[in-house]
Amino acid sequence: MKRLFFSLLAAFSFAIASAQPASDASVIISRLQLDNVILMIPPADFVQAHFNDAMDYLNPSGQVLEDIFGNSSTPFLVFSNRNFNVAIKSATPTFAYMGTGTGNNVMPCSVLEYNLSSNGTGGTNATPSLWNDLSTTSAPVITGGTFGAARPFALKLRAKPGWNYTGGAYTLGVIVTATQLYGFAFGVAHSYR
Repeated sequence: MKRLFFSLLAAFSFAIASAQPASDASVIISRLQLDNVILMIPPADFVQAHFNDAMDYLNPSGQVLEDIFGNSSTPFLVFSNRNFNVAIKSATPTFAYMGTGTGNNVMPCSVLEYNLSSNGTGGTNATPSLWNDLSTTSAPVITGGTFGAARPFALKLRAKPGWNYTGGAYTLGVIVTATQLYGFAFGVAHSYR
């Protein structure tokens, strides 16, 4: 009798165990490869000033360059997934001259000065003074800009040629560079033309 009882109990237990729903689990491994990326967007590529009368030349403050809409500040937006620095330099040591004048038509890039007119990057204004001479050596404008989307800043450029140069058109490329901090640095440069 005991043998029959244990046989029935074993058969009943097996039937209950077999009636359980079957399940299985699997793990999906998800991987994202994120690169360090920086993007700088300027709305204007061209700024200018026109020295066309004696008062323009006599002004000790020179002239602030403007875009075609009359804006004297050139705004930029930086998109970066790392903190960043911004720097500025001249593409060449002298302006390119186009005109009929001969002689005093070699204008150094230092005739152009720059100013950080606004800074919403979360970083520090790194310019040594209000207006700074442009040179071919990269100069810091902002240090420690904070990572994120659309971090704004704006620059102004002004020219102080004095009475030293013959009439004509003078052009100079100004390179503004945003560079990520820490690890590999990927710079994005933008030139005024």
